[in-house]
Amino acid sequence: MTPRLPAALLLLLGLAAGCASLDPGPPPVDTEPLAQLIADLQLGQSLVNEIPIVVRDSMQRVYYESILADHGYTRQSFDSVMWLVRQEPVWIDTVYARAGEIIAREMIEE
Repeated sequence: MTPRLPAALLLLLGLAAGCASLDPGPPPVDTEPLAQLIADLQLGQSLVNEIPIVVRDSMQRVYYESILADHGYTRQSFDSVMWLVRQEPVWIDTVYARAGEIIAREMIEE
């Protein structure tokens, strides 16, 4: 009976692996507006780096809050959405890759 135990175990492992899906499915939010928001936040951060150090922190908060408000988010709602999207590497990679494309396109158009 011992020879059948490994075969049965292999069969069960094979079935479990066959049923497992590597695709996490669609993200819980629309990634396009989120990618635009992240692109705007990154562009805002680059502007803040040009501001004198004395007022940089306060201006960074102003830019951050203003950009979030323009996209209909508060800091808390943005953090919540980002927490959800970060649960799957594929989702967060998609958002940041798209944000990079948006920034690159804007830099070319200027």
